Amino acid sequence: MTFAAALAVLAKRQETTIVLGLGRVRAHLASLGDPHLAVPAFHVAGTNGKGSTCAMLSSVLTAAGYRTGLYVSPHLLSVRERISIDGRDISEAAFAQLMARAIAADKKKQLTYFELLTSIAFQHFTAQRCDVMVLETGLGGRLDATNVVPAPLAAIVTSIDYDHQAYLGRTLAAIARQKTGIFKAGRPAVRPDLPVLRRAALRGRPVVVRGPWKAVRTDWARGRQVLRSPAGRSYTLSLLGSRQGWNAALAHAAVASSGLAVSDAAWKRGLARVSWRGRFEAIKLGKKTLIVDGGHNPEAARALAATWKSSPLSKRPARWIVGIMKDKDTAGVLAPLAPFISEAVLVRPPSPRALEPLDLAHFVRAAAPKARVTIECDPATAIAAWRRDVRSPQTAVCAGSFYLAGAALKAVGAR
Repeated sequence: MTFAAALAVLAKRQETTIVLGLGRVRAHLASLGDPHLAVPAFHVAGTNGKGSTCAMLSSVLTAAGYRTGLYVSPHLLSVRERISIDGRDISEAAFAQLMARAIAADKKKQLTYFELLTSIAFQHFTAQRCDVMVLETGLGGRLDATNVVPAPLAAIVTSIDYDHQAYLGRTLAAIARQKTGIFKAGRPAVRPDLPVLRRAALRGRPVVVRGPWKAVRTDWARGRQVLRSPAGRSYTLSLLGSRQGWNAALAHAAVASSGLAVSDAAWKRGLARVSWRGRFEAIKLGKKTLIVDGGHNPEAARALAATWKSSPLSKRPARWIVGIMKDKDTAGVLAPLAPFISEAVLVRPPSPRALEPLDLAHFVRAAAPKARVTIECDPATAIAAWRRDVRSPQTAVCAGSFYLAGAALKAVGAR
């Protein structure tokens, strides 16, 4: 099988099709020799912050000398980004080979897009003799395909807020029950000290993080911030964002509770080297700056607003290029961003679930009635027009969807 053929198989499974449940995946992995049982795992769920937390864990564990597999979603530029070892994406050849093995074991073609990728990840990490793997849930936790791991080194829930209510429930308590379904009896269950999690019936050995590491200095030009732990140690983190202090604190607590040996020097190296795209990512384009952020729910939008407000870029006019999925809380996403939006260009992200710009315009005008609102046919055209216009603001912010974030990165030639 070629890589192109493997992508064609995925396309037929439709990424937007969601069928929760573990039975199909367990039976499939059993037919492959249960590769998910061969490598110890950290397992991460949460409404927001789980990808950044996974990236930190992976980078630090690699810095400590562990051969570390990382499985995340969604991808921004290539599906290969979802599966990596020590920061290197799976090769096209390995991806195609393992896809062929996965579909040969899926004779009834029951596995979803995400389940096929989960199979490839487990196979890859086992075949490449990883020491540890870091797994990000795709949706929820209890019924997510990654939850076949029976006894993780530690499981983390990063945050609880409204998102995917059609699948996870209409209340925060219901969402919390789904997310904390990754906690396993006798294993470290790492979580922030949130009221909804204090009320939830939790399994596992509780590890409660009372507060974030504090940001003491931010280098906006280089995309770095210095965090200080409760122990008074300082760490340079190569990620921006107001929530990263929480993510670092949760990652540190998970490693400390896991029993793995990771030195403070490895933490310093790993956090300084971590890379995670599309999270308040600042891209210099000549004299202009493009901010790309995949925040797509109200909690993520609040974090983006807090980071933007503290950034020196917010002191000048900016053009907001916005695209949102139609199954999201559009009003909730726009509410924290609206005070900063004086000029908005609305686009349709490349997804069948995208909200049409004309429909989005009604929400934007309600949230920011004084803003100048226009529509472009696609993200690339919107970004090109902003770059070309000498009268346009020096800063643009692409926000509202990871699909939009990926399209924005492609539009500026990111790799």
